[in-house]
Amino acid sequence: MKIMKEGRVLLKIAEERGGVKPGFSPYHVFEVLDFLYVRGVSGRHELMRLSGLGEASIKTLLNRLRKAGLVSILRPHGTRLTEVGRELVGNLKNTLKIIPYLRSESICTNCVISGLVLSNGYSILEKVGGVIVLRDLIVKEGADGALILTYFKETFYLPMMKELEELRNEELSKQLRDYEVRDNDLIVLGMCYSSNGKRCLAAVFNTIIKILSSEGSEE
Repeated sequence: MKIMKEGRVLLKIAEERGGVKPGFSPYHVFEVLDFLYVRGVSGRHELMRLSGLGEASIKTLLNRLRKAGLVSILRPHGTRLTEVGRELVGNLKNTLKIIPYLRSESICTNCVISGLVLSNGYSILEKVGGVIVLRDLIVKEGADGALILTYFKETFYLPMMKELEELRNEELSKQLRDYEVRDNDLIVLGMCYSSNGKRCLAAVFNTIIKILSSEGSEE
């Protein structure tokens, strides 16, 4: 999991400056960068619609990205990634696989489930102090609940206090297999009582980025 450098860049872009906290989080930063990674060039108003950010916030975000050397702004065409920006996004996408939406009424009635797959990320549980601590961190970031899973020998497991318990939910397992999970991957899902899963996705993403960006996270 060697994205400590990239994670710190996202945190730096979204940090409070001059006593003012921006209206965007590390997830918004990644979302905009990832959109540009796929799209190529995009205008400010399109990025506003994508991210849900207001004009002032998107201007601040793009200005910080430009100063960090991650994007270039080509008037009147819009914004595009620099080579440094493309490398950063590519490294993140190699480690973090976004899960924008899942549905499982048996686990979470009338709520949205979204999150990510952390490649070879099972060891992160030991670093944070266990699955309960990780769940609490995700809730603190804004989710209503969290579900943590791992994968080994074609089976999904729920990490418990001292052992692994097999996930016996075929509906959820089938959906997760679409994300090509591998042995020792960590599947981190947020649960939110909302029709929009972005709040949960942001909570999970921001939590994982902060953990991976902390001292001693790089392996």
